[in-house]
Amino acid sequence: MPPIQPSTLDADVLRGHSATIVERSTWPRDRLLAFQSQRLKATLRHAATSSQYYRDSIGDLVSRNAPLEEFPVLTKRLLMQNFDLIVTDARLSRKLVEDHLGGDDPGSPLLGEYRVAATGGTTGEKGLAVFDGPAWLDAIGNTLRFQKIVGIDETTGSIAIFASSHVHISHRIGAELRAFRPAAPKLNVLMPIEDIVETLNKHQPEVISTYPSFVRELAKEAVAGRLRIRPRLVRTSAETLTTDIREIATAAWGATVANSYTCTEAGAMGHECLIASGLHLAEDAFVFEVVDGGNRRVPNGVAGAKLLVTTLTNRALPLVRYEISDIVTLATEPCSCGLPFWRIASIDGRREEVLQFVGRRGETIEVHAHRLRSPLTGAKGVRQYQFRQLSDGLEITISVFAEFDRESVASEVGIAVRSALETVGAKPERVAVRMVDDIGRSGSGAKEKLVIRDSEPREHLPPGT
Repeated sequence: MPPIQPSTLDADVLRGHSATIVERSTWPRDRLLAFQSQRLKATLRHAATSSQYYRDSIGDLVSRNAPLEEFPVLTKRLLMQNFDLIVTDARLSRKLVEDHLGGDDPGSPLLGEYRVAATGGTTGEKGLAVFDGPAWLDAIGNTLRFQKIVGIDETTGSIAIFASSHVHISHRIGAELRAFRPAAPKLNVLMPIEDIVETLNKHQPEVISTYPSFVRELAKEAVAGRLRIRPRLVRTSAETLTTDIREIATAAWGATVANSYTCTEAGAMGHECLIASGLHLAEDAFVFEVVDGGNRRVPNGVAGAKLLVTTLTNRALPLVRYEISDIVTLATEPCSCGLPFWRIASIDGRREEVLQFVGRRGETIEVHAHRLRSPLTGAKGVRQYQFRQLSDGLEITISVFAEFDRESVASEVGIAVRSALETVGAKPERVAVRMVDDIGRSGSGAKEKLVIRDSEPREHLPPGT
């Protein structure tokens, strides 16, 4: 495994910068929005003058002070296709970044100044991120601010269990934060669960940070009596957090669950406070737009088709109206905690996770895969699950805990999912349940991929399944 530096940032510089960011959390909302507007204008001017791609695509819009809604959307595919034209340092290129990530020390700064990361994403499309020095300082400072909001400081015993890949953003952020925490073991979701349980029992963390899907794994160990910890807080990230996962964590440990929102290409974007009524957004570092399929803003309280993010701090790789396919609903009122940041009330998964079925009258019924989580979570013995959209229905792949009868679990899953689909008027010709020993995690982030399509290979499953 390649070596990785514990931190690339000066601790005192980061502490000072983090304090500045934290101070903005006390501003009144009108001051925060004025600051955001000022940063947005500077960002757009910089992009139009320093990036060939943006010079061509938004130069005229910037010169006439057009509203952000008129600017074109940047998809991940466009970012990767035009990467060399978007970056503002002529020394940077997609090949240079990929070579660095594939080298012996991907955690070291590229060209001595740029922090880089990659994502395979739950959508399966690769993305690259390049942070200049100030942008990386801001990304880590934002993370520290959000953690402070939920009571995490330099004395807190905290353990993170995320990706094992050194090129993934969660690994890079974790490496920086180690300088600000009591010594903690390095764990990842691909390690044997027995080793993770033993380590957690030994260190007794106050806070655990991990994927929502892995909360389920840990809670199972707790219920079985093997995992004997009492964390006060469970922080989740990178996958959709559903109500059942909150309930599982509360039942296992009595812990508060606070969700966070991080994008590889942008960094830490949002976090719940301890009230846990939605994700507070870092509006001093980003502009967020929840839009419909035609890229028009939707009202607060209405679910959009996607989220557009404009970064305000990264001058090396500006992202203007960068498309994230999360189905997001903004809150309709401020949070009672008093923070000035507006909130995402809910994230209902990704657009790619919408399944389509024939309805009772031959119409097309769209069902988000997250609507089928509850019957699977409620089915006794289910350890992991994944949906595969078929041309004539649905295949559900499951792994089952060893102490349960596989055939009985599979039968219960099939009945429960069919019932859930019938409730919304979907009548698939076929609902098949497929059993495997384990569903492998996907991409550099080692996340669970909820939905795959009939045309996709089962490359994320272990060989022979």
